[in-house]
Amino acid sequence: MANFIKIIFFLIIVGGIGIYFLSQSPKIFQGSPQEKVSAPSQTFVSPAPTSYTSPSLSPAPQAISDYLIPSGFSRGQLSPYFEKINISASYAYSHFNPSEIKLSSNLSDNEKVNITGWQIKTNNGEIIIPQAINVYEPSGLFPQQDIVLSGNNYVNIYLSVNPINKNFRLNNCIGYLQNDYVFSPSLPQNCPTPSRSEISYLSGQCQSYILSLWGCKVPDKDSDSFYVSIGGSSEEEVECRAFLDTIDQNGCFRKHRFDSDFLSNEWRLWIREHILDSQHDRVLLFDKQGLLVDEYTY
Repeated sequence: MANFIKIIFFLIIVGGIGIYFLSQSPKIFQGSPQEKVSAPSQTFVSPAPTSYTSPSLSPAPQAISDYLIPSGFSRGQLSPYFEKINISASYAYSHFNPSEIKLSSNLSDNEKVNITGWQIKTNNGEIIIPQAINVYEPSGLFPQQDIVLSGNNYVNIYLSVNPINKNFRLNNCIGYLQNDYVFSPSLPQNCPTPSRSEISYLSGQCQSYILSLWGCKVPDKDSDSFYVSIGGSSEEEVECRAFLDTIDQNGCFRKHRFDSDFLSNEWRLWIREHILDSQHDRVLLFDKQGLLVDEYTY
């Protein structure tokens, strides 16, 4: 009986000890290597948006050296096109060689710059660069459009009268207009001449006459002695006269419109505003946002 009581007493003690350890287990095992530790919270920061810069907007004004910034202007007033388009000017007294403002481009191969709407300011006034005709067609169906410069394109702005009231880009056939209108300065006389193989079927006299029409000259159908002399009905005369009738701006345009070198790098604009000083002036070029593109003084 005594042994039975000892066993019961022993079990009560063991059970009490077990209950005590179970109640204290969170504290005892806290920090144990087996304890699962929560990862520290993290804040997600979205990446900055990618910046895309148009090739035509380089270099950034920040890359311009201080000494290149014109007097009276700050870096923040410089156009992204600063040093991309250059301006120069020359004053003239002659009607045949009028005062001129020239814009020349300094662009890389893939760059294009729309300059229509840009402003030119001098001490005497200001002008806005207008639209012009990119491909001048003799038919008269030539829409005016914004002037977009690329590569080594350049613009000559003449401060004088335009005889046809249209600004345009030069091409290899535009010189024929000089036969009917007086442009100042004169249009280039570099119209394509017929090749020998092209006229070889014509009489020798007809070929000689055609080759004598250098530049952009056209036959004078009213007073030219040779043209009048071939008024007969012989096959030779008819063929010669038919070919001579193609020597003009229309014929040139039909033959050469799609030549790879048909369009010139030069644009010509006429603006009847005398804004240049006859002695000294400061000429400023601004983009559409009113930011400075270039300065020229003389």
